[in-house]
Amino acid sequence: MSEDMIKTIKGLLSMGRGNPKRLREIIETAKSGEPIVMSDYRYIQNLLESPDGADAEQSQAIPQPKRDTSLEVLRIRLAEGQISIEEFRVLKKAITDEE
Repeated sequence: MSEDMIKTIKGLLSMGRGNPKRLREIIETAKSGEPIVMSDYRYIQNLLESPDGADAEQSQAIPQPKRDTSLEVLRIRLAEGQISIEEFRVLKKAITDEE
């Protein structure tokens, strides 16, 4: 995982968003060089995308619309550290603007 993702998670912690224990565990996993699991990655993404800072664990109970395959590929590449969060945002914007 890239340093950008760790900085992003630390930013969520500093803003008081999400579950601090879970976010710290994700940071420790990333620092150890282990890939984060997809559920943790989605948790981070939900926290980043929710405008009111609602906890993603609560919002996961709400059915999510089916996502575009290309957007899922981007999410996976970000989770694996292949692209930075900034690259993800640029590519996501390009994908969603085309539709």
